[in-house]
Amino acid sequence: MKDLIKYIPISTILLTYLFICGSLYLIGFWSTFDINVFSFISIYDIPKNFVYPLMISQAYFVVNMITGQYILHSSFLNNDSKDIDFFIEINEEWPHKKKVLIGALTLIPIWIIVITGLLSIFIENHEKNILYWSIVSLIFSYYLLYRFVNFPYIKSKITNVLLRFFIGHFLTFFPIACFSNGKIESLKIYLNQKKEYFDIINSKNKPQINDPNCLKFLGFVSDKYIYSTLDNHKIFILNKEECNGIEITKN
Repeated sequence: MKDLIKYIPISTILLTYLFICGSLYLIGFWSTFDINVFSFISIYDIPKNFVYPLMISQAYFVVNMITGQYILHSSFLNNDSKDIDFFIEINEEWPHKKKVLIGALTLIPIWIIVITGLLSIFIENHEKNILYWSIVSLIFSYYLLYRFVNFPYIKSKITNVLLRFFIGHFLTFFPIACFSNGKIESLKIYLNQKKEYFDIINSKNKPQINDPNCLKFLGFVSDKYIYSTLDNHKIFILNKEECNGIEITKN
């Protein structure tokens, strides 16, 4: 009984974390269509949304371990520098101006801000660009992973390199993968790269809409079907009990 009580907090934290990650996927997906999905979602719809991103993030883990094992072991996971925010270690014996200048030029967070800022400037309509979200999510994922595996306190508590890398991957790649995958999947629909035409089945068991290619299916949440016009100007929410069924035709 004591052992069971001991592990309850850990399981509660894990479940809460998974629910948060599932929520991040929903936010990433439905924010593209300016829909507040939490106004009508059921709590039971959240868990299923972290399964696919979890598979994606773990696939990245396997690829990173296979293709970059030497790099990961030699530099990424074994950075013994006192300050992990810089590309190079700042020598305390350098003159003050030199330390400030080199520090500013080699500060990793500044480079991340600069790169993401330039991407948002040069990529037209970046908020609706799949490439932008793919690059930005990878940048932040790897930076947070780098911070985690080289954080002195974490290194002292988790001495095993592979275990530290795996936990870091789960805590950094996974939530970002949830949000970015939701965003990317929704953008494919928004940009009509992925289309599923939507129609409603009436009481006579026949399609109700005259033009079968005028509406596209966005998804379903709880007991509601959500669909829109191809130009995304109009979005409709249909309760399942208000129709006899739907017809979805892939492009």
